[in-house]
Parts: sequence; structure tokens; C-alpha cells
Amino acid sequence: MLEIFGLKQGWHASFVMVELISAKHIAQAAAIRIEIRGGDWKKAYLQMDGEPWKQPIKKEYSTFVEITRVPFQSLMISGE
Repeated sequence: MLEIFGLKQGWHASFVMVELISAKHIAQAAAIRIEIRGGDWKKAYLQMDGEPWKQPIKKEYSTFVEITRVPFQSLMISGE
């Protein structure tokens, strides 16, 4: 199950982690597809499983991010 939260800026995540402010709870889902529309912003700040990244976005077209569960566990993670 995925928990989806919204943050205003990249620094917002740091404040949430030290519990100075809270993130906006958006939804729970088994899989998601996010459409990020271009505008004045050049990147979106995303985080999954504790790993943050900057997702580049373009003004001219939408950026799509899909997150789904894979049906098997990685051998690198399981150590086998």
C-alpha cells in the first residue's frame, strides 16, 4: 500500500521529518500514476521508500510518473 503526501517545496520534507510541520495527506493506493504539468517550476521533489529525487519537468508538456509494485523481490535486496 502506498501513502501519498504532498509537499510544497523541497525544504518542506526536512521540516516534516523533524516534525515541525506536517505534509498534506492525499491518498492511499496500490499503484499510482502522477501527471505533473509544466509551468514556472523546472523540477518536482519526489520521495519513495525514503529515497528523495528531483524529477525534471518541462513547461511545454506534462511529465508522468508511475509507481507500481513488482511481483517479485530483487535478489540484490534479499541477499540470495
